[in-house]
Amino acid sequence: MKNDASRSCLVALCLGVLCALQLSCALAVELKEADLANPDVIAAGKKRFNRSCFYCHGYEGVGGKGASLQRRPDLAADIIFNTILKGRISGSSVMPPWKNVLTEEEITQLVAYIISLRDMPEEK
Repeated sequence: MKNDASRSCLVALCLGVLCALQLSCALAVELKEADLANPDVIAAGKKRFNRSCFYCHGYEGVGGKGASLQRRPDLAADIIFNTILKGRISGSSVMPPWKNVLTEEEITQLVAYIISLRDMPEEK
């Protein structure tokens, strides 16, 4: 009887781990460089940014309540995507998760726009 209970627990644990792995794989998105450089995708991302991100990150990502996103070569596409998707807490700064609000396509558009901000000219 004890062996049957142990096996049942082990099977349940394995199934839980498999479900968690499947869920994490389902959230993984392959960001294509061609999409991130596509002017139409960047334009759509800019439009979405001006509706969803402007309040914290400012006009054209200059910063404000949230971090500046201009001239940031340190931000890789997958980091940007996952930060938008899952959110982030850094000290007292909180970036809320957008996974229940934006689709993966919309997040990819935002990533493309934010990456395009790397090439912003320095202000004079």
